[in-house]
Amino acid sequence: MTGARPRWRHRAARIVRQDDRGDGHRWLELEVARPFAVPSPGQFVQLRLPSVRSPVLLPRPMSVAGASASRRRLRLAFLYAPVGAGTRALAELGPGSEVEMLGPLGRGFPLAHPGTPVLVAGGRGVAPLLFAAAVLARRRGARRRTVLLFGARGRAQLVGLEEARRRLAALGGHLHVCTDDGSLGPRGDVVRLLERVAPGLAGPLVLHACGPHAMLKAVARWALARGVPAYLAMESMMACGTGVCRGCPLPRSAAARAAYDPRTASSLQGNREWAMCCTEGPVFAAADLDWERIS
Repeated sequence: MTGARPRWRHRAARIVRQDDRGDGHRWLELEVARPFAVPSPGQFVQLRLPSVRSPVLLPRPMSVAGASASRRRLRLAFLYAPVGAGTRALAELGPGSEVEMLGPLGRGFPLAHPGTPVLVAGGRGVAPLLFAAAVLARRRGARRRTVLLFGARGRAQLVGLEEARRRLAALGGHLHVCTDDGSLGPRGDVVRLLERVAPGLAGPLVLHACGPHAMLKAVARWALARGVPAYLAMESMMACGTGVCRGCPLPRSAAARAAYDPRTASSLQGNREWAMCCTEGPVFAAADLDWERIS
C-alpha cells in the first residue's frame, strides 16, 4: 500500500430513506453526488452530523449494506442500531436531511478468492454480507450459488431476515438460519450450523463473516483448525477511519508479526505488534490476528 493514492472523498450526502427494521434497528439510505467511489462489501464510511444536529464531535463508522450507482449519483444503504448519542441523533433525521460522509474506507472481503463462498452472519452483521451476496451473484453467475448462514440470540435479533430471504431468493442462493434459543431454525450458534451445512457444499470453501467478536473468534478457530480460508469483518473504535488517530489497534498473530516488514508498510498502518482496523481491515484473514487477545 506504500504510495497508494487514497480513493476516499469527503462529501455531503442526503438521506433518501430511513425506517425501522425491528429490534431497535434502522435501515438508512443516503445519496451522494459523484465522484465518489463505489464501496466494496466489507468497506465502511464515516458519517458525521452537522454540529447543530448532534452533540457528538467525532464521526461514526458505518458498514455499507448495499450500493447502486448512476453516472451522477451513488446511493448507499446501512443497517444500524441507535445506541449512542451520535446514532440516536442520526435516527431522528428524515428524508432530505444532510450528513457529512467520508469514504469508502478500509479493506473489504476478497470475494474473488477461489472456492465456494460461504457467508456467515451474526445479528446486524448480515448487512455487508447481503451486499457481498449481490456482488458474488454478478461476478460468478448462476453457476455459483451463494450460501448465507444467519444466526442470532433469538428470532427478534435476526434483523433484516425478510430482506435476506428476498435477496437470496432473487439470487438463487441458499439461506440457513439458527438461533441460540431455538425460536427460529435449529437451536445453536452459527458455528454449529456451519458444521451441519459444510459437508453438503462443494469444496474448497472460503468463509466471509461479520458479527460480534465472540462469533468471529469461533468462526476463525473453526476455519483455522480445518485449513479453510476465512475473512472476518472486525469492529473497533475508529475515530478517524484513515489511520491517523491510531485508535483502533488489533493484535497481530505470531505469523503476521514474523511476516511484518516495516519497509513496505504504509505510515497509516500499524506496527509489528498491532494492525490498524481502519486501514488494514476491517476485513482480516483469520490467520492474521491473535484471537487469544481479542475480546
